[in-house]
Amino acid sequence: MTSEGKPRALDVAELTAPGDVPSVDVVEMAHRRRRHQDRLAGTVRGLPPEETVTADGTDAIAALVLGTAITVQIGDEQPPLMCQALQHGRTWSEIATAAGLTVEQARAAYTAWADTLGDSDRAKALGLAG
Repeated sequence: MTSEGKPRALDVAELTAPGDVPSVDVVEMAHRRRRHQDRLAGTVRGLPPEETVTADGTDAIAALVLGTAITVQIGDEQPPLMCQALQHGRTWSEIATAAGLTVEQARAAYTAWADTLGDSDRAKALGLAG
């Protein structure tokens, strides 16, 4: 996908490690990962079934790199979302289940994040944690 006829940073990046992924949102990474997975499966959405696409090992590596980058970015977004859930009265059990963590893991991730905030924001965040 291009923007104004120019390739996007993710379109031209050589993806061999998570650090190679340019700063883009999770949705764009997920779409690119799906394209690599489709190539590995021998199909590309929108093409007739008789038109197959040949993939190579770079598609497998790129899909793996993007999966890792997505996981890291989502992990970075979890504590602020936990904060919002706490502000809306959700329980640690609900938050942990939604994040795919134990209650202890969710609390630890949240506390570690809160410790990175300024004094006033940290106090508010830790106050929500109970």
